[in-house]
Amino acid sequence: MPTEEDSDAVTPSVPPRSSKPPFPIRAAKRTLRNLTDPRGIPERTAKTYRYRRRQFGAARRFLRKEFRWETNWSNRKPEWWRKGFLSRSVTLYQLPENDPSLYINDVQRYFRTKQMVNPHLQEVLNNKFSFFLLINNLGLESDVVDLLGLHTRGYVHPFPQNRRIPLEDFLTEALTERGHIFVKPLHGAEANGVRSLKLTETGYRMDGGPSSVEEIATWVREFPRPVLFEAALTQHPDQAGLNPHSTNTIRLLTMPDVTGDHSPFIARASQRIGTVRSGHIDNWTKGGLSANVDLDTGVLSAAAQLPEDDQLHWFSTHPDSGAQIEGHQVPYWEETQKLILEAADRLAFMEYIGWDVVITATGPVILEANINSGMNVLQVHGPLLADPRAAAYYRARGVI
Repeated sequence: MPTEEDSDAVTPSVPPRSSKPPFPIRAAKRTLRNLTDPRGIPERTAKTYRYRRRQFGAARRFLRKEFRWETNWSNRKPEWWRKGFLSRSVTLYQLPENDPSLYINDVQRYFRTKQMVNPHLQEVLNNKFSFFLLINNLGLESDVVDLLGLHTRGYVHPFPQNRRIPLEDFLTEALTERGHIFVKPLHGAEANGVRSLKLTETGYRMDGGPSSVEEIATWVREFPRPVLFEAALTQHPDQAGLNPHSTNTIRLLTMPDVTGDHSPFIARASQRIGTVRSGHIDNWTKGGLSANVDLDTGVLSAAAQLPEDDQLHWFSTHPDSGAQIEGHQVPYWEETQKLILEAADRLAFMEYIGWDVVITATGPVILEANINSGMNVLQVHGPLLADPRAAAYYRARGVI
């Protein structure tokens, strides 16, 4: 991987979108324009004000994300902020040992990639209920997650039945029949609001802890938005072996090849694995692991974990269970790639999708799709811009 010995010589990671003339020339042109069109000054001043306000707002949100990472000041790297990288990302991407110009930085990630999907179409993926309806109508040769019901205003509406059930009655019936279900908000990211509900020999459990139907129902009622109930998937034994306490999903990023016929390709795939830190989920931001999936073979690399300090740790074996990660073969890998590329092709108008897939005993199942790709969970294994096709797409959409 390219490196830079001197960080001062590094090419700026956020290249200007267009070349500008020097400031004295721009100032002279602005003065001339004001003299020839004095009535346009208020409009131009308002435009400049709005632009500066957006800049200030973006900087404030950037710093808010920086300080969401609770760490010692010695781990902060403010010299990288102007290059668009949060301090944690500098550790994560091992900068400046690796070339920062090949990475999608955090400014680009948070403020530019959100426009990769047309804003008027984003709700299709952001809303888990609408996505469930969509994925069921794509005609894919794959099982789908069973949607059990939608809760709103104290009742659950089983899908696709035309009735409604009191919340406590639904929970009792669903857990007695299924044993394990998930509750999810209609909108959300980073597994916020996701709860695992189980009925075991010792009673009801929520997120692994003892609970009751009444306590679960109270949590659901107090949640500020409608929620979905989904049946838990039984993952392939080999995948469960990585960590049996969580559903270990694969994140795949697809985008069109703008250098060719615009057919979708898989830019990167990451196997996410739960840990004691992440609990019942495999989410990276909650402390889960990320192992790179070799796109040709489906074999895993060693896994990384989001750093808590200025050290990036890699795990060839699982830190809790001791299960082998590096060299693990993902089952049904060819089928997984075929499924995702077919789905991406049928949703070509979306262009940029982060897919979450569960490998079951009978093959891959699409769990979710996201307009946010989970950039750092993918780039910890190498910069996306090192792929010419990915770089061309990000350039075409104004990200770089």
